[in-house]
Amino acid sequence: MLILTALRHPVMLPAVYIFFLILLLTLPEKAPTPYFPNYYLPLVMQQEILPSVAEELIALDSPARSGRPLEILQFPQNMSSVQLLQNVTNKHKSYFEMKNDQHINASMRRVFLSFIQFESISRLRFNRGTGRLISHRDLVDLADHFIDSRWYREALKRNSSNNSYGFSEERLLRVLISIQAAAHFFEVPYPALFCLFFQESKFDFLANSSTGAKGIGQLTTIALREVRRLRDFSSKELLIQRTAVHLNQVYSDPQIQIWLQNLGFNLDLPIISPIPENIEFTQLTSEFMREVGKELVKNGHSYGENTGLLWFLSKKIRRGRILPARYSAMHKVFSTMLAEQFASSSSSTYNIETNVLASTLLFSHYYRYQWRKNKKIFELSAEARVILATAAYNHGQSGMRRFLINLSHEFPMLNFKTLSAKKLRILFTTRRLSRALQRPFYKIREASRHVRHIMNCAEKSPLLS
Repeated sequence: MLILTALRHPVMLPAVYIFFLILLLTLPEKAPTPYFPNYYLPLVMQQEILPSVAEELIALDSPARSGRPLEILQFPQNMSSVQLLQNVTNKHKSYFEMKNDQHINASMRRVFLSFIQFESISRLRFNRGTGRLISHRDLVDLADHFIDSRWYREALKRNSSNNSYGFSEERLLRVLISIQAAAHFFEVPYPALFCLFFQESKFDFLANSSTGAKGIGQLTTIALREVRRLRDFSSKELLIQRTAVHLNQVYSDPQIQIWLQNLGFNLDLPIISPIPENIEFTQLTSEFMREVGKELVKNGHSYGENTGLLWFLSKKIRRGRILPARYSAMHKVFSTMLAEQFASSSSSTYNIETNVLASTLLFSHYYRYQWRKNKKIFELSAEARVILATAAYNHGQSGMRRFLINLSHEFPMLNFKTLSAKKLRILFTTRRLSRALQRPFYKIREASRHVRHIMNCAEKSPLLS
């Protein structure tokens, strides 16, 4: 009470104010709160976080994981460009020193480095990782398979080494990033998806088979009808659109641009629109081919006047052939004009992102398909499901269902739950496939070879030659 009375005195109040002011000025200053949040601090401050980022693909089949195993939420999303670059710049560069391969030119070196590094980039920047089965290859082994393939040495190396062929690093990079994103959102084993697309088209958006299948995933009219049916389920449609949104985020991210520039890329990645309800089975027209011819003539290539020759050459290009050097300009003009007039539209089967996402939806459907005989469900391991999904992707689920039913009749004691990929591949004979698929023998042989090539690519070591 006495203190309050004293403070009311006109002299005491200013004196108290001056006392507290002096006290505040003489107290030691507390360190200010950093302006930037923790994840923007120099890399040395983040040592407890960054080394824990796994470089290997996540195992999807063992041990069992709860929740959504591919979302790595314990890692920071908003890392600075310095952190990203310091964490991945030197990652896997020794790979090329070990390979010491004369077939790896500067362009391919950039592409392979981006392919191997993007998994880490995706986890660090976007918390988006991919997984594999224990029996599957890791990223470096997938790169090995790519580089050691006959197609790479005889076609892609030649294409990418000669500027006149118009090889596009941008398109190949978009394919690889799209596959990684699709594997994450659809939660399918990344090596299986990578190898499926590698076998289907060799990652060429121009690919067009003799049966009319188009694009990276070799979509057919039948496949597109199935894709439309699956997209009627809101959960499936949401997956496609979420992946498209994520790809748009990746392509427009300034830190991704800095990373790519650091690798030596000079790219202008596209804006990804939502995937439209109707995906068009794009057909090339005579008018388009005449425009290609005009462009060739304009560039000084007289063979552009021969439309019949252009159709012939374009067919070879779409079958994955590399034309002789005298026709190299056809590669460049044809692919550029097709990309501008058709593949730039998200409604076209030639569009890279649309084709990859639609194809992944189809593969994911078969990977998770409930194979059954009447009311009996065949419980299968993940690695067996990959083989069946790979076969069903090209020949439908009916044939693979008959294949399993026939196996259950032939081997009544067979435990499908423990059926490994190795055992299933041994049982995957042309005789059994013929009974299941009920197709001409050349189709049976093609199906067997197709599955074998994909599994030889995806698995750590070929089980069968």
